[in-house]
Parts: sequence; C-alpha cells; structure tokens
Amino acid sequence: MTDTATIDAAQGYEPTANHYKTSDQGVALDIQNFNLWYGDKQALFDNTLPVQKGLVTALIGPSGCGKSTLLRSLNRMNDLVDGLRISGKVLVDGFDIYNKGVDVIALRKRMGMVFQKPNPFAMSIYDNVTYPLRVDGVTKKSILDETVERSLRSAALWDEAKDRLHDSALGLSGGQQQRLCIARGIASDPEVLLMDEPCSALDPIATAKIEELIGQLAGAYTIVMVTHSMSQAARVSHNTAFMYLGRLIEYGETTTIFTNPKQARTNDYVTGRFG
Repeated sequence: MTDTATIDAAQGYEPTANHYKTSDQGVALDIQNFNLWYGDKQALFDNTLPVQKGLVTALIGPSGCGKSTLLRSLNRMNDLVDGLRISGKVLVDGFDIYNKGVDVIALRKRMGMVFQKPNPFAMSIYDNVTYPLRVDGVTKKSILDETVERSLRSAALWDEAKDRLHDSALGLSGGQQQRLCIARGIASDPEVLLMDEPCSALDPIATAKIEELIGQLAGAYTIVMVTHSMSQAARVSHNTAFMYLGRLIEYGETTTIFTNPKQARTNDYVTGRFG
C-alpha cells in the first residue's frame, strides 16, 4: 500500500510514493488535507496522514515544525487557542472530529494524552488513576480497584506502587510519575494514546522504561508520539512522519525513513545536516 507525501510545490518539493507499515486492524485516524491557522498565521499546511490502528507512529522534525500542533489537533486541544481556524478533516471511524456538534469531552476520552513533563495531580496514586472514571460518575469501589490494578500493570508500575496506592503521587520519581500519567491516560480505555515528547524530561534509565512500555502498549492501543529524538523514533515506532515548516514532507515505514528516504529534505534531517 502506498501513500503520497504532502509536499508544497512552492518549496520545490515533488510528491513521492512511500510505503508505510499497515495494520490488519485498518486506519485509526485518517488525517486529510488538514490546515490550521492561529489568527492570520498558518501553522499547518495540507497534511494528509493515515495513522494505522495498533501501531506506533512517530512525528519527527525540527523545533517549530508543527508536530505538536498536529498532535494536539487530534483531540482538539488546540480549540482552546484564540483565533484558531482549520480546514480539512480528521476522521475517526469515518466520522470527522471537527464536525459541528461533536462532543469534545467524549472525543478526548477516546484519545488519551501524555504530556512532555509528568503532570500527576496533587492527590494519591489511586486517585490519579481513577480520576477519569470519577469524572464520569463511576463510584463503585470494585470497578475503581480493578481499573487501578489493570492500568498500573499496563503502565508497568503496579509492582512499584501497589503498597503505596494511597500515598501522594508527587512522591514518585520522575519516571514513575510519567508512567503514572500513562496509567491515568489509559484508565478510561481510550482507542488512541497521544504522547508529546514523553521522555524529554526523563533520565536515560527512565526513558528506557517508557520506551519499553510503549512497545508493550502497541497493539492494544494506537500510539502517536511526537519525539525530538530520532534514535527514539527509530527504536519504538513502526511508521514515521517527517514534518518541516508545518508540512508533512515524508511518511513511511520507520526503517525506510531512516535508511532510504525518498526526499532530500528528509535525508538531510535524519543525517543531521540540520535540525
């Protein structure tokens, strides 16, 4: 199966057909000709990207290239910015998440989010994990208990936290806090997990644990991850999208992007000629 990279002809790029890894489960997010403006400033230009279910897709590119903006568009977090305007579509199960009348809160339950810096709430480990359920009005203790154990096990944190569930989450190390945030993000059983540079504030040991966890979560969840680390993208992702100046320059299977990219601009970036 092939995909045509979205290229801005005015920049001198020519479209290329890239092979990307497909999933037996199909497409989780179908981004079609997506543009975004903050007031008069355009930040994203005509991006098209079929995100495959159950796989890890990495968004790479230099700072300010639009990768975090695109990621936050997938659960409409950018809606909070004044002067926002978009065109194009983001389809989930064939339904455009930017249609009028979409329940944004319900959408965000389907799109778990993990941020650059760990952001546990100032409450217990238990209450952090159960927070999304309590917001939905779930109070039955057996359901909350089961969710805590399931989510912490999925986030590889259960053995470290099971004896301190009612201690403050702020007492955890940075890496543990980030795994707790992942546990909180999957507590409501979302379809997609969005990660915005989840390891950038962590030490190498904690980073390795998060990367291992991403590998374990793949398949059960569709993961879209922004990373500034090309080596991390190469280690953990199935497909990689390279962005530059708000444009999707090239999208393909990760091994191809890093070893045999079709676009000269991609090659220059992954070989360190700019960034």
